[in-house]
Amino acid sequence: MTADNMNGIYVPALKAFVDCVKNDPDQRTASFKVKTEWKGQAKTITTISDYGLGGKKFSRNFQIHADEPHELLGGNTAPNPQELLMAALNACLSVGYAANAAAMGIDLRKLEIETEGQLDLRGFLGLDSTVKPGYEEIHYTVVVKSSAPQEKLEELHQSIMKTSPNFSNFATSIRMVPNLIVDNS
Repeated sequence: MTADNMNGIYVPALKAFVDCVKNDPDQRTASFKVKTEWKGQAKTITTISDYGLGGKKFSRNFQIHADEPHELLGGNTAPNPQELLMAALNACLSVGYAANAAAMGIDLRKLEIETEGQLDLRGFLGLDSTVKPGYEEIHYTVVVKSSAPQEKLEELHQSIMKTSPNFSNFATSIRMVPNLIVDNS
């Protein structure tokens, strides 16, 4: 570890990125878009081809496969959407902890995040209109190992809870704007 490289992050590049976002209105947005195709039974393939940052498009090219377990009538060939949702939360939180820790001068020797949620399937299946189809709450536990003082690590934790995009997505409502296109060809 050096002053320029903390938690595997090149700190001068991180600070330059922060300054750019702070000072240049054209650099303040990131956009993400995915396309998912149903592949029969409970299987889907989601393609990520690009993302936007500061008005520019950057190429990405990979796929995420999803499927339900046998017990939920799937083929059990890939993680299911709920597992992927939690994995996305954990990945976002992990990056947030590592980057914020680097910016705060905290050297992380270990970072693990475990997330757990419980769904009532009656809501998903429409069996009870009083049952929410999604999570009522999500529990996540962060295990961190560092020589930083407890107060500094608590400050890091509070910062992540305020600034993590996916923590915010889980903790607050997001307006969904649905659009149906019927292809009769």
